[in-house]
Amino acid sequence: MDKNRIFFCKPQNAYMSLSNCADLRDRPSGKAAAGAQPKLIACEKCQMHSFVDKAKVPTVSIVEYMGGVKPAIMPA
Repeated sequence: MDKNRIFFCKPQNAYMSLSNCADLRDRPSGKAAAGAQPKLIACEKCQMHSFVDKAKVPTVSIVEYMGGVKPAIMPA
């Protein structure tokens, strides 16, 4: 799957790329070492990771997104 595809992240209530999702969840939880960014609280409590990894979330390409197409929001 193209990691540059865009999906709607419910925990952050924002559109983001699949690669950003992977980068954010790789951050350390809670307090991080000096110079490191801690994981966002929304990412710590996220239940969407398995759906993102299995390509079960609706996505659009960056070109489509920049053209005004938004991916569908995954139902609860």
